[in-house]
Amino acid sequence: MPRFISAACLAIALLLPAAPALAGAWPQAAGTVEVIAGTTYSQSDSGFDGRVGGPDPTFRKLEVAPLISWGVDGATTLSVQPSWQSLKADRAGGGSDKGAGLADAEFALRRTLWQNGAGIMALQPLIRVPLGYDRGDQPPLGSGKLDAELRALYGHGFAGGFFDAQLGYRTRGGPAADEVRLDLTLGWRPDADWLLLAQGFNAVSVGTPGAGYGDVRRYKLQLSAVRRLTDDVGVQVGLSKAIGGRNAGGERMVLVALWWQFGGR
Repeated sequence: MPRFISAACLAIALLLPAAPALAGAWPQAAGTVEVIAGTTYSQSDSGFDGRVGGPDPTFRKLEVAPLISWGVDGATTLSVQPSWQSLKADRAGGGSDKGAGLADAEFALRRTLWQNGAGIMALQPLIRVPLGYDRGDQPPLGSGKLDAELRALYGHGFAGGFFDAQLGYRTRGGPAADEVRLDLTLGWRPDADWLLLAQGFNAVSVGTPGAGYGDVRRYKLQLSAVRRLTDDVGVQVGLSKAIGGRNAGGERMVLVALWWQFGGR
């Protein structure tokens, strides 16, 4: 099952636009392509203390964000994750705004720096590019700004599972403050056909934000299970919830993803 555990690490990013980076520390097998076709539905009716700019937002969001990764060689993986969103945001005075279309897309290159036995370290630069953003849309799709991130990744395998830790610094375009991100994943395989994932996604803003923006903290917990259907195909279901923060919504989310892998030398 090594290929399947490697695929599990690639599921770390199936969340929202403020989600973690595209992959775990382990590289994609050379010449293979993996697609994780993830769909999420999230909603938020409240926020955490400290919100700047008015009352807590109420929104519903459906997002389809397929993650496509290609193993260039035994140490380098290229990834892209476009996003299509359908948003509905309630107005404070009544009524709601709706929008649907392409949102931001992420492009990343992950390179293994060190590997010894069960341990591995990697470095990953990433850019986030606005594709369907229109400032006239209400609500807008994506941020409308270019973000860049550099992330260090560490993974460790053990009997029946693995641990993955990622620390990144993201430079935000526009008035939003930069962010430090820490993402943690614990994976456990009770048998050959199941993989259980417990994940924490955390972001804290640094520096001084621009007008209309405050300091931000987001803490999310996600639990999911992956069922192997064949050697190269699996399905994932899970739940996610914001458990704390500042200037952030108290979102709840459900996800479904289909994984498959093909190619190879």
